[in-house]
Amino acid sequence: MKRCLSKFGSNLKAFALIGVMSLTVFAGPRPFHLVEHGKLTVTPRDASGTVLDVVAEGVGTATHLGVITVLRTATLTATATPGVFDFNGEATLTAASGEILTSTITGTLNAAVGHADLVYQWTGGTGRFEHAIGTTFWSVDVADGEYDAVANGQIIF
Repeated sequence: MKRCLSKFGSNLKAFALIGVMSLTVFAGPRPFHLVEHGKLTVTPRDASGTVLDVVAEGVGTATHLGVITVLRTATLTATATPGVFDFNGEATLTAASGEILTSTITGTLNAAVGHADLVYQWTGGTGRFEHAIGTTFWSVDVADGEYDAVANGQIIF
């Protein structure tokens, strides 16, 4: 009887361990909030100014990451509306711990008013963010080569 209970106990421990390990697989969406300030560099690809390359570097704080640095690269393509550009790019958020969260970026920049509405799709990263997914909406105000961003959305990791 003792041997039977011992096997039962070992199996129970194994199932408990598997259950705890699989919780991350079934993690639900978590809220994500970010506040960031940074500088950006815009370089026209040619004299027409219809395609611009952007590099933006900032610092801030983000839910689940704490203090962060952000590096993004993007291409802005002029639309039929003067001063309005389609925004397509990528971003890397790096936490003070060294963990990285990556994303693609789509959206629109209205250069006439200095405002962008962007959508970030989380595409993974390192550490606990290796398989991160989710969507976050960014409101960005740009003036004199600097920007301020506030983001809200969800992340699953």
